[in-house]
Amino acid sequence: MRKAAFQQTSHPDLYELLTDNSIDRVMAIDEQWCVIAWNKTAALITGIHKDDIIGKSLLQVFAQLKEDPEMIDAIQSAFRGYKTFVPARTGLFNRENYENHFIPLTNEAGKVKSVMNIMHDVAGRVKAEKRLQEVNEALAQQYRQLETVTTEMATFTYITSNEIKEPLRHVYTAFELLVKSEGKVLSNGGKANIRRIQASINKINLLLDDIWALSHINSFKQVRNNVDLNEVYREALVKLEKKITERGAVIETDGLPLIPGYKDMLQTLFVNLIDNGLKFQEKGNQPYIRIASHAIDSADLPPGFQSNKPIVQVSFTDNGIGFDPVHADRVFIMFEKLHPKSLYHGSGMGLTIAKKIVEAHDGFIQAIAQPGKGATIKCYLPAE
Repeated sequence: MRKAAFQQTSHPDLYELLTDNSIDRVMAIDEQWCVIAWNKTAALITGIHKDDIIGKSLLQVFAQLKEDPEMIDAIQSAFRGYKTFVPARTGLFNRENYENHFIPLTNEAGKVKSVMNIMHDVAGRVKAEKRLQEVNEALAQQYRQLETVTTEMATFTYITSNEIKEPLRHVYTAFELLVKSEGKVLSNGGKANIRRIQASINKINLLLDDIWALSHINSFKQVRNNVDLNEVYREALVKLEKKITERGAVIETDGLPLIPGYKDMLQTLFVNLIDNGLKFQEKGNQPYIRIASHAIDSADLPPGFQSNKPIVQVSFTDNGIGFDPVHADRVFIMFEKLHPKSLYHGSGMGLTIAKKIVEAHDGFIQAIAQPGKGATIKCYLPAE
């Protein structure tokens, strides 16, 4: 009678065939929680033959179920007409490698007369998830170690650069005092040599500043905020005011957008790219730099760059000496110089830092130029 309550199909042999060939453990209990169905997989895994369990109380055969309220609640809910699911749980008997599905079975009147339990073996998945968790934990540990090393390196770089710059300032000042106090007895050649030494000291200071800026980008951890690029532009002009005035440069923009980012970094980006346009000019040429921006469709993104976010292009176009377009990628390499060092002074890190800053904003940077016709540096930055 109990078996009949479960086998509501007119083809009991088909039911037996389906359940016995299932890789899952399949069983069913009646309203008194007595076992009325038990497939071959259940018998194979538990070692309990079908004839030895049919008609027996589930809670007597598996007494440990009484200590598992999650399973008891799932069975009770199934008898109330709800399909229930109990995930695998580590540390619980018969639960670590199995997830349980409970399905109410009704008679012709729609009343729940029995509940079918399907136990699905997820040992492989559990093992894979455990391994994945171990890998993630190992990666997290390595990331924390990397963060520590990066922070320590940034701190070391900052302290070291300041420790080096302090004596350099003293040396520079000493030479300046020497020229002023002994100028009458120094030959023109001697004075020129001192000025060359001072120029080298300034270059070392610039290099130290750029090394610090580069290490600071790698260890930067602040939260992104909305940044007004118009404000960044104005602040960059203030920083470069002396050089702009000396060169008689004209710098224009029609207005720039608001983007999410790191203001200090973006200010460094603007300073470096404007300075780049001021620096690489023919002697006697009046520098002209135009900064423009507009939204970019995904179809118009440069090769090698993809993004699922709206993108804005901020371009810096100058009327400088330009360069051969075959070297477009080389301009972003640290210390790579396409023009004579004696004519165009710098640390050789400006565009490298610019590239790092754009990448820190999940963007892309591109250089376009022609010899003698100026250059355009295009920065593709997420707009939100």
